[in-house]
Amino acid sequence: MKIKSLILAFPVLCLACSSPSDSSDPASNADATSILAKSVSGVLTLTSNAIYDNPGHLLGEEYVRHTFNLPESTELEEVHEHDGSAFEWAGNKVIVSFNGTKPYSSIDFASYDFDKKYQNKPSKPVAPVAEAEPKEEAPETEGTASETTSTTATTAPEHEAHQSHPSPGITSATAPHTEPVVSKGSFEAVPGVGDKAVWNPTTGEMHVLYVNHIINVTVETKDKAEVRKEHALSLAEVLIEKIADNEYIKRL
Repeated sequence: MKIKSLILAFPVLCLACSSPSDSSDPASNADATSILAKSVSGVLTLTSNAIYDNPGHLLGEEYVRHTFNLPESTELEEVHEHDGSAFEWAGNKVIVSFNGTKPYSSIDFASYDFDKKYQNKPSKPVAPVAEAEPKEEAPETEGTASETTSTTATTAPEHEAHQSHPSPGITSATAPHTEPVVSKGSFEAVPGVGDKAVWNPTTGEMHVLYVNHIINVTVETKDKAEVRKEHALSLAEVLIEKIADNEYIKRL
């Protein structure tokens, strides 16, 4: 009797499972909304696989006009270069670029390159591989098997530690980007911008380290050095915000 009841109830269960769900249920909606699909801000900041979008596209004409207070009547030309973009108007020029076509593979590599180029730090020498010291043979002594095993277990880790050497080309685990920026050579330290930033008042160049990115802004105008510095700083901060909001990636 019970088996017959189950056989009769089976078609009813199949119809219930195949019935369409309520369209008012958000979980049943197949079309994802832009709110749900939007990625969290900064989640791709550390990626090294994405290719940089042209920095001129990231800034756009409106940012340049606003920074330099240019009216709409001023003709502004954007020129794409192999390593960035340039905006030119009435004998003035602004160049923006990144170091390379995509971010550095790590924060340490970006910081190392920044320090090497703009902090006058020499390249790190490769640690020489020390030759293994000849092992002295211990005098034969009489003892139990347990004593011999204990002695071997104690000395083996010390010998392994002595043979451990850093591989050539591998940087240390210490994060060099924590070192504060300083004024070196023709570059002046600019504190409070990104992780590190320097400014060259002669050439109008500003270089900013932010996570595993290096941003370059050059201002070639007739303004004084301090004014050019403020303009370069404003444009660099815009690019930092673009990176933090994951808007620096080239859309394929």
